[in-house]
Amino acid sequence: MTDPRFPTTWRQRAVLVPFARALKAWYRPRVHGLEQVPADRPVVYVAKHPRTYLYFETMLLGLVSFWDSGRVPFRPMEKRGTSLHRVPGLAWVRRHVGTIEATEEAARKALAGGESLLLFPGGARELYGAPDTLAWTGRRGFARIAAGAGVPVVPLAIAGADQQHPLRVSLGAKGSLWLPLLPLPVPLDFWFGAPMAPPAAADAAAIGAFADEVARATQTLLARAVAERRKPWSL
Repeated sequence: MTDPRFPTTWRQRAVLVPFARALKAWYRPRVHGLEQVPADRPVVYVAKHPRTYLYFETMLLGLVSFWDSGRVPFRPMEKRGTSLHRVPGLAWVRRHVGTIEATEEAARKALAGGESLLLFPGGARELYGAPDTLAWTGRRGFARIAAGAGVPVVPLAIAGADQQHPLRVSLGAKGSLWLPLLPLPVPLDFWFGAPMAPPAAADAAAIGAFADEVARATQTLLARAVAERRKPWSL
């Protein structure tokens, strides 16, 4: 049930969406608060970067937030040219899952075309940082993007995302080895916060304050999601 305004590729329809549906049996996802999110206009989703090298939780997020709900689709923003983009299979997924480069120019273009965005402002800080803890100090880009486009920011929390790989072995310049290689079948709970309206694009001080406010709201939402998270063996 996708929006006809946003055409999909045969790879998404034939491979990625069926795979995401299969992942539902592995992660048993539950969704909270999605009804607060506008269904017919773009938003900027912001969340903590999951501690994983795979896109499984992001694919599931797409399934529950727009493939199965008819909402405006989101474009995940990512840094290009990393070691993950050279991993067979995973590189193919990242090419075809609909990501865009993590630049403000690409973000503005997507929003102008009516699509939503998904940003992980903490990036590698959170990928390698403490579980379930935001690290957004100095990260203002998402607030500038939202203010410039006049679209709301939606805090997002994914409880269980940081528990898929309990162990990480540093490989130095070659990256990391996440163990187990196949993520654990932990329940994933997706929590959507209330949309937050950005300030005027020309007010740099207000944009900075807004970014801090969104960070606090997202951390509070994540803490609640973690506190109410189901046990690993729960259905």
